[in-house]
Amino acid sequence: MSATIDISRKRGDTRRIVFEITQDGAPLPIVGWTAFKLTVDQSKAPADNTTLAEQMTGAITSGGTDGRVHFIPAGTIPPGSYFYDAQATDSNGEKITFAEGKYKVTQDITKT
Repeated sequence: MSATIDISRKRGDTRRIVFEITQDGAPLPIVGWTAFKLTVDQSKAPADNTTLAEQMTGAITSGGTDGRVHFIPAGTIPPGSYFYDAQATDSNGEKITFAEGKYKVTQDITKT
């Protein structure tokens, strides 16, 4: 069920990141899901938190019937290339990774 989605942000951006969790092409109701986390790390498979860039807590966007969840970044990750995964605990109490991929932060070239 994990989707590979690459994310690209400008340094300092705090605009929310929204995912729509789907199953068989249709939005999956996520009512009752908890512990939404989006973890950004320098390592694809970190052994501990030494290379952690940020961990965001997510929130269900509109009641959970449409499968939408969002995360708001702090905007403090320095420019560079990272990896992320997004996880939650479903209504059965089982942890699931629903998205993963590359997380790239670029320098804003419009500012000097």
